[in-house]
Amino acid sequence: MTKFKKLSIAKRLFAMALAATMAFSFSTVQLFAAGEEGTDVPSEITTTATTEETATTTTATTEDTSATTTTTEAATTTTPAAEPKPVGTLITQGSYEYKVTSTNTVSLMGFAGNAEETYVKVKNRITYDGVTYDVTRIDTKAFMKESSITKVLIRKNVTDIGRRAFFQCTNLKTVNIKTGAKVIRKCAFKGCKALRVVNIKSGVLEDVKSNAFKNTNTNLVINVATKNIKKMMKATVPSYVIVNKAFDAPSTSTSTTN
Repeated sequence: MTKFKKLSIAKRLFAMALAATMAFSFSTVQLFAAGEEGTDVPSEITTTATTEETATTTTATTEDTSATTTTTEAATTTTPAAEPKPVGTLITQGSYEYKVTSTNTVSLMGFAGNAEETYVKVKNRITYDGVTYDVTRIDTKAFMKESSITKVLIRKNVTDIGRRAFFQCTNLKTVNIKTGAKVIRKCAFKGCKALRVVNIKSGVLEDVKSNAFKNTNTNLVINVATKNIKKMMKATVPSYVIVNKAFDAPSTSTSTTN
């Protein structure tokens, strides 16, 4: 082989090697560029990211659901019903003291402490610690010798005016008794020297005990609702007391509004 042919073969081999090297370099550059642009991200990386995002979303959803459940439980929580006080419990409201007589009734005991009122308005009912009680009685000696009192209103829930309830209330002038009264006990208004007018609108009054109006003002007038009550009253009050049938006996529907 001549020197010229050897040189020609060497050039060809060099050229082929150079071409292969350049092709390899170009492929490497493309692969690097593809990785930079994110067009061919390995599948395991994509899978990991997706799994982490799914886990985060699931956790957030679970927390939201727990919060909703907690809110629902809080919204459905109910307050236990109030329990009536034991019989005999004393209750003070405003100027007055009451005693529990059953699960839903109380008796008016009189003024609380050193309280005084000129106009005693006996309530139909009171509410204490979430429980409502009807005031059904004025207790024995409740306002005995209370000289501050000049006027009394006894509402319809009161059925029983106790013994000596207003005994010797020397400045008491007017008493209005609504439709529920059934009994006025012994000496309830005895010694009320200033008492001039008693209006009894109850048509269910059954009994007025002896001396209930003894030693009262000689000009006392008692107005009642029926002829039978007038007859009963005249048999028990002093002869100087004037008893009039001044009201019509209330019907059931009327008595519930008084």
